[in-house]
Amino acid sequence: MSSFKREENGEISIEISTQESHVLISLTEQLLELLSQGDSLAEAQDPLMHIVGISDSDALPDDPVLRRLFPDAYEDSASSSEFRRYTEYGLREKKKAHARIIYEALTSQGEPEEITGGNTPIDKGSFKLIINSAELLDWLSGLNDLRLALAVRLGIGGNRQESADIDTKAIHNKYELMLESDPMKAVYAVYSWIGWLQQGLLEEISPE
Repeated sequence: MSSFKREENGEISIEISTQESHVLISLTEQLLELLSQGDSLAEAQDPLMHIVGISDSDALPDDPVLRRLFPDAYEDSASSSEFRRYTEYGLREKKKAHARIIYEALTSQGEPEEITGGNTPIDKGSFKLIINSAELLDWLSGLNDLRLALAVRLGIGGNRQESADIDTKAIHNKYELMLESDPMKAVYAVYSWIGWLQQGLLEEISPE
C-alpha cells in the first residue's frame, strides 16, 4: 500500500488502486442511502421544524448502524431523547456532507476504463488521489463513519465500555484464522484498511 504524501501546495496525495476506489465508492453510497432514510417523511411531517433542524422523532434508530452512528448521549433515556430531537438532524446532515466529499473526490476521476486507459484491468489500475487540505477533517470523519458501520457488521464494540475494552490483537487473530472463502474476512480487511487510511491522514495533520 502506498502512503500519504504532502504536496508543495499543502494538499495530501496517495496512490490508490481502482479496486480500492470502488470499495470506498460503494461504501459511501450505502452510507449516504442509509443516512437519507426518512428525509422526505421528516420534511412532510413538519417542514418548519425540518428547516431549523429539529426532528419530530426522538427515538433511538432501529437500524443497528444508525444506532452506532447516533448513540444515546446520556444514560437517562429522557435526556437522550430530548438531545436527539434537537441534534440528530444536524448530525445526519454533517455525516452526509462528509460522505459526499469522499464520494465526489473518488468519482471525479471518471469511469474505470477512463482511469486505467482502457487497456489495464480494473483490479490492476491505479491513480493519484488528491485530498484538499481544507477537507482533511471531513475525510477523517467520513472514514470514521464507514469504519463504525463495518464494525457493526463485524460485531466489534457496541457501547462505550465495550469500545474501550476491545482487544484489537484478539480480534485481528480471529479474522486472520478465518478461511479466505469466509466473506467476513474480506469485510475485516476493509475495516483494517480504512483504519490505516485514518491513521495516515492523522499523521499528516499532526506530524511529529
